[in-house]
Amino acid sequence: MKSNYVIWVGDIVQGACSLSAMSGYEDDWKLLSGISVTGEFPSTSKFRMNTDDPTGILLTDSLYNLDMLIVASKRLCELMKDLNLSGIEYLPVNIYNHKNKPTVESYSIINLLDSIDCLVLDACEPRWGRIDKTDISRLKRLVIDESQIDPARLLFRPKHFKSAILVHRRLVQKIEAAAFTGIRWVELEDYPEI
Repeated sequence: MKSNYVIWVGDIVQGACSLSAMSGYEDDWKLLSGISVTGEFPSTSKFRMNTDDPTGILLTDSLYNLDMLIVASKRLCELMKDLNLSGIEYLPVNIYNHKNKPTVESYSIINLLDSIDCLVLDACEPRWGRIDKTDISRLKRLVIDESQIDPARLLFRPKHFKSAILVHRRLVQKIEAAAFTGIRWVELEDYPEI
């Protein structure tokens, strides 16, 4: 039986931009750690379109980025807000094009709060971080215990493994119905073939 959850992954879209690392916020580690930064996240934070791909200019609903964050269009954020998803905050962020000018389109980081302790560690066979021994750098398999997940949480990161964003299939259906771009789904059993 398939899991009720899949992995949210940035999709490579022909002609779409990808983003370089975010600048303007020194505590960016908090964004992967499930920590609220409302009130401290500066309005000057920004991403630049990756100069390694100067032809990539198309803006998708979820922008591919090196920081493993959901950088979402206004339309995608509105869907999330309409669904009243728990465990999320929205952080407006600037996107700069290849000419170093801000884009007209509005984007926000969807910051996933309070990671969930749902990994079945023995089955995952984790490799723990060398510097931070509480972080997992790699898993052999991504196996979760769904009984540990509050049914209201449709989008989250698993505790200890910041690289993965898990999304419930109910939310996947809503996103697919609205034809958002820049997102693809990977089944848990297909990890790490992302």
